[in-house]
Amino acid sequence: MRPLAAGDPRVLGPYRALGVLGDGGMGRVLLATGPDGRPAAVKLVHDFLARDAVFRERFRREITACRLVSGAYTAPVLDADPDAPTPWLATRYVPGPSLGLAVTSTGPFPAESLRLLAVGLATALADIHRAGLVHRDLKPANLLLAHDGPRVIDFGIARAAEDDTELTGTGAVIGSPEFMSPEQAHGHELTPATDVFSLGTVLVFAATGRGPFAGSSAAQSLYNVAHADPDLDGVPPPLRNVVAACLDKDPRRRPTPGDLLDRLTGDVRPGAEPWPPSVHELIREREADAARALLAPPPTADRSAATRRRAVRTGILAAVVVTAFAATLPFLVEPDTRAGHAAPGGGVPDALPAQPPPGESGSPTTSPAPADDGPLGLDRLRAVDPCAVLPSELTPLPAVHLERCTYEHADGRWFDLALGDRVPVNPTPDEDADPVDHTEIDGLSLVVDQGGEGRCETVAVLPGHADLGVSVTVGPGVGDVTAAPCASAHAVLSDALAVLRDGGPERENSTGSLATVDPCALLGPSDVSRLFGVSGTSRPERLYRCEWELTGTLVVELSRDVDPAALEDRWQERELAGRTVYTQPEPQAGSPSCAVSWAHREPDDGPSTQAEVIRLRYLATASGRPVDDVCADVVAAAETVLPKLPAP
Repeated sequence: MRPLAAGDPRVLGPYRALGVLGDGGMGRVLLATGPDGRPAAVKLVHDFLARDAVFRERFRREITACRLVSGAYTAPVLDADPDAPTPWLATRYVPGPSLGLAVTSTGPFPAESLRLLAVGLATALADIHRAGLVHRDLKPANLLLAHDGPRVIDFGIARAAEDDTELTGTGAVIGSPEFMSPEQAHGHELTPATDVFSLGTVLVFAATGRGPFAGSSAAQSLYNVAHADPDLDGVPPPLRNVVAACLDKDPRRRPTPGDLLDRLTGDVRPGAEPWPPSVHELIREREADAARALLAPPPTADRSAATRRRAVRTGILAAVVVTAFAATLPFLVEPDTRAGHAAPGGGVPDALPAQPPPGESGSPTTSPAPADDGPLGLDRLRAVDPCAVLPSELTPLPAVHLERCTYEHADGRWFDLALGDRVPVNPTPDEDADPVDHTEIDGLSLVVDQGGEGRCETVAVLPGHADLGVSVTVGPGVGDVTAAPCASAHAVLSDALAVLRDGGPERENSTGSLATVDPCALLGPSDVSRLFGVSGTSRPERLYRCEWELTGTLVVELSRDVDPAALEDRWQERELAGRTVYTQPEPQAGSPSCAVSWAHREPDDGPSTQAEVIRLRYLATASGRPVDDVCADVVAAAETVLPKLPAP
């Protein structure tokens, strides 16, 4: 594990980052600790991928796919936010080495360990395939070793087997050459049998330290996979026939994971320690590293930069501390830091409207709403087309979100505009390298987050909303042409604010759209009390996301997303108030949750896989309730919301 770099986020949703576990083709993986104090592995998507509309769709599907898979030999999903400026996915942390590292460090595995590895991987694949998925990238780097067996991780290119071509393109070759299947090498349709082939290649690697189709280059390895016989020298005889069957060029002749379990489980000695002693020692070392990281004080930003920011913010904080404390008191038990953002430790408006303490005015179940009748109010921002705000020299990409839009400059730079975005927590501006005013922009408080590698985010904090703002993020194009990215983002943000204050461009064809709907207005105080039997507080989390703090947490989110009908084999379909909706129960021990989702209408533009989607999710934290009861609550809430939506 490496220390966090200057540009690494310190907070991601409810997780506090502790260190860097590694980097991959999709992004960086951080060790983090969650609200319950347990460690988690949080995957951050690379910026250049996050700004790609098609990849955003793939990542959303990755999250959906991961939530469908649970089993003894997979790492379960804990939380995720695909719509954050830097999308992230948290899974349970497995404090063990990858199979690749273990074999490289300690040598090939003995026959008993190979059998236990094969049983664990076959069990994991059975769970994955049962959910209708194909992993597609089973390789030593994606297999972690725990004391009780392997764990399959990284569903980064896992897809529902029946609908992957919309996102990846027909004929795309996706996977790791030495461990992919012949059908992957040819770009043919993939079935669960492709994972069985990869399992065979992994077993050869574990037995010999090399793959069965190793070549001098990626192209040579691909050729060998498609045309050459596997090199099985060194594979123990009891397993050689099993491995050879997995590596059959014809996917129809390969065994299923169930077939493999039938052939292997009788040979496994009950209670056997799965790995050689040297591998278990590697696991203990990583357990100790994680324990030290969990006990260490939180990482801090550069002292000089922090000192400069503290001097600027002291006066601002003094002006708002009384009202801010009253407004945030209900959330101190579970501070909001979702989406890699949270209420900043400073960057707040120069003056906030006075908020009456709970109970003095307003309803007993909703927080007092800030005034939103100005050009920068949330209601007005929902009426604005984010893809028509920035200057004409920037070209908007196809819209894939309700509240944000990515633009490209002719020199390759990209600018991402977000309305009602979350304000970054622990921003790390580099005033010396990129001199701009880091405290104010056009009369609004400003937060600047220098992301490194030519990336910078600037956020103008909205009046009356200390944790929401209008943001512009800039990133480099081909050749890293971005110089002084914070200055560029600052200038574009200033232009955007001028357009917004002048009324902003109206959305076209917004009649019947969710774009103009306030999610916090979909459930009133009496609705909340009737449905959940308790009083609670609500607050806007982003422009189209609202949360109610009850005995648990209720979230209502409006978005452009994959039509849930495309996932109907994995969600539970039902009719509700004349609409087809889909529920997804998650019976996590002690804290069950349930989501209900449906498509409101197809958008007028954007990818054909998308729809305007509404999703309600209720997390009954530490309640111990049956998940069916939690689903009944959230379905009743959805039934209350449905008639309040505009006619599509």
